[in-house]
Amino acid sequence: MQLWGAFLVAGMCVFTSCKKDEATPTPAKSLYERLGGNAAISAVIDQFITNVAGDARINAFFADAAADPARLTKLRNNLINQVGQATGGTEKYTGLDMKTSHKGMGIEESHFNALVEDLALALDKFKVPTAEKTELLTALGTMKADIVEGPTTLYSRLGGNAAISAVVDDFIGKVAADARINAFFAAAAANPARLNKLKLNLVNQIGQASGGPEKYTGLDMKTAHKGMKITDAQFNALVEDLQASLVKFKVESRTKIQLLTALGGMRADIVGQ
Repeated sequence: MQLWGAFLVAGMCVFTSCKKDEATPTPAKSLYERLGGNAAISAVIDQFITNVAGDARINAFFADAAADPARLTKLRNNLINQVGQATGGTEKYTGLDMKTSHKGMGIEESHFNALVEDLALALDKFKVPTAEKTELLTALGTMKADIVEGPTTLYSRLGGNAAISAVVDDFIGKVAADARINAFFAAAAANPARLNKLKLNLVNQIGQASGGPEKYTGLDMKTAHKGMKITDAQFNALVEDLQASLVKFKVESRTKIQLLTALGGMRADIVGQ
């Protein structure tokens, strides 16, 4: 009887031990681990950057970084670290916070949604399961409020009258030194009153074209350039000088492209007159 009791106790101990082992849950893997860690995240980010570069809805926001290998590498590393940290990895994001880094960019909800679509496509390419994809996109979606500012005018993104005036001053200096076109402006350059009027007209023209309160009161472009016989090459030189001034003042690519496109509409009234 004692032997049976001892056997029963031993058996209960073994049984209890087994049940305890079976009941101990396996620690859940982090999203980082389920995504595949740094290597997998890096591959997704590389594809994501490629998707964004080909997306006409938003690629202008990244044009400056795309044109500079060092900036592009920094952007890539920041994205990898940001996703790694957000998903439970050992990476540490050391870039600017989202509100600061996107301030003044005029990112709208449609732009943010396009960005998410491009990331989702990258995740799909690497066959990331739906659960993990949803979890990651949800985690990153919490940044939306700090990124989306809503519609902004081209004028406000340029920096208003003061910033436009600084760009125009620099532009006039560049034109004066540009042998391809400076002869057209020689008479104005030799007359302070005419030069000041030219500057004011340019500031008002850009201000009005970009949505500001300025009003251009000069001659229309066709009349103002009649008989000057400006060629396409000379018009292009003028645009290059303006673009160089915009670059000098670090006007971001989307804003720069929008302004040059707006002013480019004047080409037909300037060239060949």
